[in-house]
Amino acid sequence: MKLPHEFYQLPYRFDVPKLIEEISQFTEDDWVTHHEGFQGNSAIPLISVNGEFNNDFKGPMKPTAALEKSPYIKQILASFGEVLSRSRLMRLAPGAQVPLHSDINYHWYKRVRVHIPITTTEQVQFYCHDKQVHMGAGECWIFDSWKYHKVENNSDQYRVHLVIDLAGSSAFWRTIFNHSRAIVASQTPPLACSSLDYQPEAQPEIITEQYNAPIIMPVAEVEYLTNELLAEVKHNPQNPAAEIDAFNLLIADFVADWRMLWLQFECQQQGWPQYHALREHTMKKAMQQVPSLQLTYSGSAVKAFEQLVIVACMNIELSQTRQSPPHQAAQPRPTSQPKPEPQSQSQSQASVMKPSATAADQQEITAPPTRNSPCPCGSGKRYKTCHGKMS
Repeated sequence: MKLPHEFYQLPYRFDVPKLIEEISQFTEDDWVTHHEGFQGNSAIPLISVNGEFNNDFKGPMKPTAALEKSPYIKQILASFGEVLSRSRLMRLAPGAQVPLHSDINYHWYKRVRVHIPITTTEQVQFYCHDKQVHMGAGECWIFDSWKYHKVENNSDQYRVHLVIDLAGSSAFWRTIFNHSRAIVASQTPPLACSSLDYQPEAQPEIITEQYNAPIIMPVAEVEYLTNELLAEVKHNPQNPAAEIDAFNLLIADFVADWRMLWLQFECQQQGWPQYHALREHTMKKAMQQVPSLQLTYSGSAVKAFEQLVIVACMNIELSQTRQSPPHQAAQPRPTSQPKPEPQSQSQSQASVMKPSATAADQQEITAPPTRNSPCPCGSGKRYKTCHGKMS
């Protein structure tokens, strides 16, 4: 998520000895290597899609078995009073690093990653754009993940962080901007923090995301995201004027044609091939016409357009799991937020139902297809080579 400053320290502290005690229960077999093969990077999922050990972004988020065995960590997650997304323990081996990168996909555009260090030393440094900090054990931090960032562990010890993904309510962001501290210089006074002690008898309830990706992205969101990218491209003085103009026209055409398809089909299956063809056509034009455009501090504009919009605007593998509401206990809403209108959940469900669907069409499927599963469009191809294809 884009933030006004690179780093913010939140006004919370946590019980480090208790956290160390809880993570000590896990064995080496519990730590999953990084999905992109980053050397020395491993993790234990705590909240994930369907509560399984995966690295997915899309689908109902549920606690994993590892979280159920970690009562203090569960209390920490619940203490934020927020709707939580992917959360995990993240480990960095001695001498290893998280390579320089920026988080430019759809999941990260409106979600922030909260870091709570558990085991660390001053030789562990977090870099974001032109700033760097050491996040101390038991502290709580967020950072601007849209900018290039990396982590270096130059110590002889494992670094372990509790990492929590969330979008944040109005109360959360008021806390960030009114009571936390933006790190804008290397010398800053200690931050006054409230502490969360372990409560042995507590039975915390956590709230998790259930609807986090559109089957077909509504026109308003497509227009918003593309305009955000265009504004950043225009802000970078290094970008060629001719390519900026070409990107402006490409985006205007894409939004106009997406709107025409939405007005005909919304999320109905008969429109999927046309949505997909528009995605492929637009992505090919982008690679041909605007290959050198750069975001201000985040790399290729074409890559961001692909990950933030093109890949994210169509997620038809979710259509099968949304025919029926997920089977789970009702979750309490955060007390810090106003209650949504009572009809909002039914409207969300109704928007993805085919008006003429039969009872057989609407039967529940308990797990979404993977990228290697048959495409839900009925083509007979694997999802990853059909409508899940990344152009």
